[in-house]
Amino acid sequence: HRAECELLTGAFDAAEQRLTKLAGCAASLVDLAAVTSARIALHSMLQRPDRAVEAMLEYLRRAGTEWPAHPTDDEVRREYDQIWDRLGQRAIEELVDLPPMTDPERCATTDVLTLAQPAALFTDENLHSLMVCRAVNLSLEHGNGDASCMGYVALGTILRPRFGEPAAGFRFGQVGFDLLERRGPLRWKARVYIDFGYRIMPWTKHPRDSVELTRRAFDAAMETGDLTYAAYSCNSPVTLSLLAGGPLAELQSQAETALAFVQKIQFGMMIDVVAAPLQMIRSLRGMTRELGSFDDAGFSEEPFEEHLESKPPVITCWYWIYKLQAQFLAGDHAGAMATAAKAGSLLWTMPAFPETAEYVFYAALACAAHHDEAPEDRRTALREELAAHHAQLAAWAEHCSDHFRDRAELTGAELARLRGEADQAERLYEQAIRAACAHGFIQHEAIAYEAA
Repeated sequence: HRAECELLTGAFDAAEQRLTKLAGCAASLVDLAAVTSARIALHSMLQRPDRAVEAMLEYLRRAGTEWPAHPTDDEVRREYDQIWDRLGQRAIEELVDLPPMTDPERCATTDVLTLAQPAALFTDENLHSLMVCRAVNLSLEHGNGDASCMGYVALGTILRPRFGEPAAGFRFGQVGFDLLERRGPLRWKARVYIDFGYRIMPWTKHPRDSVELTRRAFDAAMETGDLTYAAYSCNSPVTLSLLAGGPLAELQSQAETALAFVQKIQFGMMIDVVAAPLQMIRSLRGMTRELGSFDDAGFSEEPFEEHLESKPPVITCWYWIYKLQAQFLAGDHAGAMATAAKAGSLLWTMPAFPETAEYVFYAALACAAHHDEAPEDRRTALREELAAHHAQLAAWAEHCSDHFRDRAELTGAELARLRGEADQAERLYEQAIRAACAHGFIQHEAIAYEAA
């Protein structure tokens, strides 16, 4: 408890020394799980996800499970297949009625696996997926513990991008959310709300439908003293509202409030995260050196980009996605293409994040806009790249028309234009404009008019 207080008040060195000692003298697995949970929170705050993962793997060894830091695809697939084997003929929705998990050690292990998942997401995709699947299997085999609600939601976040099961992903996420609302384990509320509202719902519903839930995530995190998830969630309403076409002046104020919060709690990684959308908003409002640039009196692109080289790749990818949008909207098509290449090489780090869709959309638009400027020998490759992006958006639109239909129509129109299919292009531009207008994507409507 003293170490947790030191963590919450920013005395990180004292907390680390205390927890390191405690890890060596914890007599029971339950006590070790409590210490490990605090170590995971500490290392997450200190931007050391690798050490958080080490603490989790050390706990598992003490519990009798030897896992590598970088599991194979086959190891993940075996654990994943066990979920469906254990589910059997039951509907996913029936899992909310499983009996309670009563074994203290299994409850402790489920807690540790769940708490370490964000850190694993920054270090190894296979390890993260293996942890998620194991936590769900523990619930299926031994009943629902407090952390099971988060386990189901976490599974929901990976079912679409990793296993091609978007409908099942939403259903598992809904089970986790319903289990939380029914049983009410307060300490998991922020995590369930943010993962369901930010990493699942935008792939099945309009992004504005998720904004309020992510606001509730921040409130719940503050209520429980979960500073890690308070930091994760404080900026989510801003980014979701940006996706939905919200008013920039309001979003700038919210982003500045989020930045002040993560600076106050000294969460360096989230300071970098919040900076990217804030600077894009400022650029679009004419408050930076020029449109498309993030430079202003308090921010300099070059040293910030050098600083990102030592950070987890997901943070770097996040930054490049926002820079891509700003450059495209400024008409810097060659610059947008170069930035899209940087973001694309790191996109594997954030498959469930809704910013992935922003990358695909703006990378597609950059391909189309750069096509006529590019050398003749590059144009075929640009059309092929645009076609691949369009196919991805069309696939997403099949599952969530409200969010992706206008993007699919607009990129399809651009592809038809480059292929010389004028009538098809005109029809698709009109459909894109109508879809964007119908769903309130004012920024997409404007882009569609200009492209048409």
